Amino acid sequence: MKLPRYFLIRSVGGAVLVTLVCVNTVLLALFGIIDYYGEKRRIQEELRYDLSVIADQLTANLSEPLWFMEKGHVDRLLAGVMQNDRVAAVVLLPPEGNGILAGQGRDRSWRSSPLTTRPAMENVVVEKRAIYYGDALVGVAEIQLTLRFMDEALNRSIALIILRIFGLNAALAMILVLVLRRQIITPLARLERYAARVAQGGSAEDRPDGLRGELDSLSRAMEEMVRRISAAQRKYRDIFENATEGIFQTTLEGRLLSANAALARMIGYESPAAVIEAITDVGKQLYHDSKDREQLVGRLLDQEAVTGFQTRFMRRDRQAIWVLVNIRLVRDPNGRPLYTEGTVTDITARVRAERRLGILNRHLREAVKERSGRLAVKAAELEAANARLQELDRLKSGFLATVSHDLRTPLTSIMGFAKLIARDFNKFFAPFASAHERLTRQAERITANLGIIENEGERLTRLINDFLDLSKIEAGRAQWRDTEVDVAAALLRAADAVNADFADKPEVRFTMSITGDLPPLWIDPDRLTQVLVNLLGNAAKFTDQGTVTLTASADGTLLRVRVSDTGQGIMRESLEKIFDKFHQAQAGDTVEENRRRKGTGLGLAICRQIVEHYQGRIWAESELGRGSTFIMELPLARPAEDPGTAGSE
Repeated sequence: MKLPRYFLIRSVGGAVLVTLVCVNTVLLALFGIIDYYGEKRRIQEELRYDLSVIADQLTANLSEPLWFMEKGHVDRLLAGVMQNDRVAAVVLLPPEGNGILAGQGRDRSWRSSPLTTRPAMENVVVEKRAIYYGDALVGVAEIQLTLRFMDEALNRSIALIILRIFGLNAALAMILVLVLRRQIITPLARLERYAARVAQGGSAEDRPDGLRGELDSLSRAMEEMVRRISAAQRKYRDIFENATEGIFQTTLEGRLLSANAALARMIGYESPAAVIEAITDVGKQLYHDSKDREQLVGRLLDQEAVTGFQTRFMRRDRQAIWVLVNIRLVRDPNGRPLYTEGTVTDITARVRAERRLGILNRHLREAVKERSGRLAVKAAELEAANARLQELDRLKSGFLATVSHDLRTPLTSIMGFAKLIARDFNKFFAPFASAHERLTRQAERITANLGIIENEGERLTRLINDFLDLSKIEAGRAQWRDTEVDVAAALLRAADAVNADFADKPEVRFTMSITGDLPPLWIDPDRLTQVLVNLLGNAAKFTDQGTVTLTASADGTLLRVRVSDTGQGIMRESLEKIFDKFHQAQAGDTVEENRRRKGTGLGLAICRQIVEHYQGRIWAESELGRGSTFIMELPLARPAEDPGTAGSE
């Protein structure tokens, strides 16, 4: 006998029915257990209350009879208590607790009977009360209430709970069977028949009517899904038939299962059907070398998929073409190989282009090799020229040092004798020419010429000293006598050294500003003074009117010194060149034509060498016609001692 669908657990109705019945049973059982323990607690509380009332009444009634030893009265009172079926026994004990004074108990038929000993009954609740007559203890009453009636009531309660569970489950099952059959089982069966009909190729438009709620939404979703699947199939077939690459399916033995039009055209056939009919073994009939097919199948079995496999196919007209094969292995659910599928791309034109490119690359490599040889020869020549230049530079440095040393001695003599001649001439000869106008003019000219010799000698001395300083610094032979220097005092000394320059220019005002307490600086004091004097001297030299300002400040890690002037300024493209050797401001830089300042062009180069030796930096900021500002920054931290930085003259 075949059961209805809703009695089968695997069906939706059966699963819902079983689930709801199980849930209902569990819930009813939980509520029944709660009722059971509530009833049990209520009966226990009722028993204890009755026991307390009976004990209170009995002890109040027995105090006087026990005092006067009225046994008959006592027995009547005990018999009255035993009228309550819940009382299992009543025992009166003497004050000292040995033996009994009187008692009533129950026999097997639950009738009351006198007791001579204390009963030992089970499943009872016991209450003891002391009996007083006035202040005198006359006895102890022990009342025992049975729990048998409570157990019977609880058993009846359990039976009612079980009957209620079965009754409600039966009613629920009947209602669910009716509802599920009407609302779920029958509509689902119709929907199942619709899905089976569509799966067999039927129309998706013939959707069952009369479905409501989620089932109607499900049927609409199924209809939409079928439409999309049909559209996807049509799209796949369009792609398959109109693809520019060849698409195929083959067995592992080499028989073609399917092919598209692009593959047929690629290998010279009119249609895919002609390809499938003509080619029964792709390894022998399609591959130029059948070993390529064997190699491809071997790799496919190991790797499941092979991409970018380059090989040659034979067209129907026996012409070889280069192709790129991408292929994968398709297996059944048990893992057994079924067939292979993949794509084929004709790369004959690309292979030919690569070959031509390879020939061109070979020619290019040969040309590059030849060119590299010539460049290597040129590099060797440049290296030799660089070595010669370095040697010439060393010779230049040595020559400058030697010439500077050799010039200093005769230059000192020339300046000394020029001063002696000027002194003796003005002392002994010039007075004799005072009365003669022509001799007076000649004497003044001689004195002026001797002054020119002296000034130019001093300028030449400064030039030689600058040459020597720069040569020593560049050669690494300069001496650095570093010590802790008071920066403020060094600034004052530098300002004093250039007072004469500003005294000659009353139109130029010099100001100095020191911000806060400047910390000491670890540096050669002479070198620091040399840099400051150079910067202040240049400012005085190139400022005809206005102000020159010297400011200094420290921010904890750096000392910053600024020398600002209101001169004619420097062109932007010359701001870095002025720190090069022998570079001087030309016409258009800071001065007009025919007003070039005298100098060697080495001062700022020496300043940069000194500042960079102490890991600082120096630069200029200026605009033509707006003055210039030279900024020097030196680290306040004492640099690590470098034994290679000190030299000897």
